[in-house]
Formats: sequence, structure tokens, C-alpha cells
Amino acid sequence: MLKHLSISNYAIIDNLEISIDKGFTVITGETGAGKSILLGALSLILGQRADTSILNDKEKKCVVEGSFEFDENLYQDFFQKNDLDFEKLNIIRREISNSGKSRAFINDTPVNLNLLKELTQQLIDIHSQHQTLQVQDNLFQLKVIDSYAKTEDEIISYKAKYAEYLKNKHLLEKLIVDSKSASSDLDYMRFQIEEIEALNLKINEKEEIQSELQTINNAEEIKNALSYSSEALLNADKNLITELKKITNSLAKISKWSNDYNLVYERLQSSLIELEDISSEIDSLDNSFSFDPDNLTFLNERLNRIYTIEQKHNLSSTEQIFQFLSQLKNKIDAIDSFEERILEQEKVVNQQKQALNLLAKLISEKRQNCFKNLCKRIITSLHELGMSDANFQIKHQTLANFNENGIDTIEFLFNSNKGFDLKELHKAASGGELSRLMLTIKSILAESKNLATIIFDEVDTGVSGDIADKMAVIMKKMSQNIQVISITHLPQVAAKGQFHYKIFKETNKEKTITKLSYLNDKERVEELAKMLSGEKITTAARQHAENLLID
Repeated sequence: MLKHLSISNYAIIDNLEISIDKGFTVITGETGAGKSILLGALSLILGQRADTSILNDKEKKCVVEGSFEFDENLYQDFFQKNDLDFEKLNIIRREISNSGKSRAFINDTPVNLNLLKELTQQLIDIHSQHQTLQVQDNLFQLKVIDSYAKTEDEIISYKAKYAEYLKNKHLLEKLIVDSKSASSDLDYMRFQIEEIEALNLKINEKEEIQSELQTINNAEEIKNALSYSSEALLNADKNLITELKKITNSLAKISKWSNDYNLVYERLQSSLIELEDISSEIDSLDNSFSFDPDNLTFLNERLNRIYTIEQKHNLSSTEQIFQFLSQLKNKIDAIDSFEERILEQEKVVNQQKQALNLLAKLISEKRQNCFKNLCKRIITSLHELGMSDANFQIKHQTLANFNENGIDTIEFLFNSNKGFDLKELHKAASGGELSRLMLTIKSILAESKNLATIIFDEVDTGVSGDIADKMAVIMKKMSQNIQVISITHLPQVAAKGQFHYKIFKETNKEKTITKLSYLNDKERVEELAKMLSGEKITTAARQHAENLLID
């Protein structure tokens, strides 16, 4: 339960602290005094998001800190799983800097907001005014049933299995769509393969044809160059090789007389050897050079067929054609395996569907088994709250197919007047009746959950007099098992509190701030009297206030 709450620099709260004990605590104050601001600050340590707009002083950070006392056995797994130290008094803190940066801590260990929510949603339930309308929502109603029927563990397991089922079902649907799409392209892919294979391509064939065509197209120039070079080097009367040999022989005679002569001779001799080899190669190329003009047509046609394939498939080389051919064959192999993969996936989906159906039926059975007892308890409580003719039932239908919540649809039916048919809440219940119904449900659920603290934010809206007193009795009864905090405008509710705090605004020269004070017995009488009669407190109002406190 919440033992202490400290708030600094939040909205019109400068510094505010409240210590709360077990039992029934009430908080009163005029409209606009800051009750909703107090809850807004508390919501920060419950994991709600915030920005710099909540800062009272833009130069300072906002800090909200709560001290909680709870059973280690209930939260041991959570603390161990998240590597957190458990303390006798656990401190949860939230900080919002003036730059907008948010930080959260559990016992001084930094945590993210999701982890913070996971813990605090098990500790505190804040029931605000607008949440009373939730009782009309079918999903909320189903959650009420699950909480009372204690199906939470089964629901967690079911939702995990359902998510996995949807994942595999979508995969199956994709396989079927892909299979149909691929099958429609199968004939065309086979045609493409046949067209490419009919070419009987060789590796780098296009590049070799291009080279050969270049030679044929420049045959005359090539032949002239080779013949001229061969003639000049070897075959002319005064060819270069013969003349170089003469020069070499001449230098050989004088090479022994000077080192410089010898170096020139050796370099020339080396060059002559290389030139003789080049001359021989050129002469061989000249003698062997030939081409078949008739082959020109064949090569051009062959090259054009290769170009056609490349252009059709946006390719640019023989290697890419082979790669494309391989991809086509792989796709056909994949298409051939679609049927087998679909059968395997169908088996997985059917197995998961059967498991979900069994679990959904188990959950549905547990839900239905609690209907009679839950309805009886709600009706009894509503009668105690002044609705003596109220009737309540749970309408149940079984779905043909399961969804994320199982196979059940739930509808709460209600009527407060004798002799009339039960109807859906939004058609049959007034605001005050909804408030009483929600309080009834919360009081019943408080017994079945491990909740430590529940905060009612004007749950008594729309009621007064004797009914307000009876609602307060229920809240006080709830406080025997859990910590109950009620923010109220009604003196009948405030009088039932074991502890009474007043929230109020105080204005000085600089600004208005919200403050909170604990009321002693005398101060409680004055506060209740003021709530009964207004600013001008009468003797009768004080007497009435004293009587409320005695009751």
C-alpha cells in the first residue's frame, strides 16, 4: 500500500507531502483546489507520460516520489526477473527535467516506463469520474468477469497462443497467395528458360564474339600493319634486324677496350634479342592472319540474339544471363515446393487452432460458472445502496470463431425499476446508478485481486443523502482488506473516513499554490459543516457534522 507521497514542482503544487495509513482515507476540498492535480502527479509514478508544461517553476525539475509497502512473496518474481532490490519500504520516483527529459526509478534503480507500469498497476487502481462510463463497455465487462472468475493466468496463456496462431495463419495466407501468383507465372518462366537454353550460350561468348567482330571489321588495317612490320623488321633488303646485327658486331669489337663501350654493347645485344623475338611473333601473326568473311553474318546474328535476351531482361553480360537463368530455375523449384510448404503450415495452424479452442472453452466454462454468484452479489449490494428493485444479469453468447478474448461475448443487463425488462447499461442506468454499480463491482473485485490500494475520484457523483452514506459504508468495508482513498464532495462520505485530509489553494504576492493538511477532530467538524451549509457555517450544520462523525 501507499505509505507516503511527496510532490514537488508539479503544476500549482510547490511542495506537498502526505502520509497515508491502511484503512479508509478521505480527501476533501473545493472545486479547483487541486484534487485532480494531486491525482495527475500521482499518475506520474504510475507510468503516465508528461512534458514540461506540468512544471511549476520552469527552472527546476518536477519530482514525484511514493513509498510503498507490500508483500515480498507477491512481487518476488518481478523484482528478481528485473534485477531489482526489494526493500521493506519500496521507493518509486519519477523526475521530469526542465528540458522535458523523464526518468523513473524503483529503489534508486533506473527503469523504463513500461516496467514502472507493470509494477504500479498491481499496486494502485485509480478510479476517476470518467471511468464510471467504462462499466458500459463490453470489453471492461469481460475483464470484470475474468477477474472474478480468476482466469487471468489462462487469459495470459491464451493471448500468447492467439498471437502465435495469427502469425502462422497470416504466413499460411501469404504462402497461398504467393503460390497462386507464382503458378500464374510458371508457364512464362518456363518459356524464358527454354528461350535462354536454346541459345546454348558459352561463358563469355558475347564478349568473344564482340572481339572477333572487331577483328573482322578492321581486317585490312590489321593485315597492313602486320605485313609492313614484318617486312621492315625481317624481309626488306635493309631490314632493321640485319642492320642492328651489324651494329652489334661492330660494338663487340671495341667493347673490350672500355667499360662504357661494353655497357652499350650489352644493352644493344639485349635489345636485339627482344626485337628478334618480337619480329618472329609479328611474322607469325602476319603469316597466320586470316578470316572468313562468310562468318560475319553468323556472328552478327548470334550477337543480336544475345542482345535481344539481354534487353528483354535488362541484363548486360553473358554472366548475368547465366545468373538470371539460375534464378528462374530456383523460382520454379520454389513453386514446386509450395504445395508441401502449404500443407506443413496448414498442419501447424490447425494444431494451434485446436489448442486455442480447448483453452477458449476452458476459459468460457470458468466465466459462465461465476455468473450466478456474481449477479447475486451485485444485486445484493445494489439493494443495500438504495436500489431495492434493481435487477442485474449477464447476457452471454458463444462466438462461432474465437477472437483475442476467447469465444465469449458479454453484456451487462440492468434495470432499477420493478416490472420492466432488463436492458443494456447505456439504455437503463442513470449516472448515479452507474456510480453505484461501479462501486459495487470495484468492491467485489477488490476481494479477488491482490490490489494494495484503490483511489476513488468522486465515485459518489450523482448521489446524495442516504445513498451517499451507504456508498461510504461500502468503501469503509473495503478498507478492511485494502487501502481505500476517496476524493469526495459529499459530507456523508467524508465523515466515514478514518483519516481526513483537506486540499486547498493559498495565494501569496507571487503565485497560487496547492496545499494539503491533515484535519483533527475539531477541524473535521468545521470542514463537514462547511460542506453541509456553505461558507456561512450554522450551528445546525455543526451539530449535523458532529452526528455524522459519531455515526
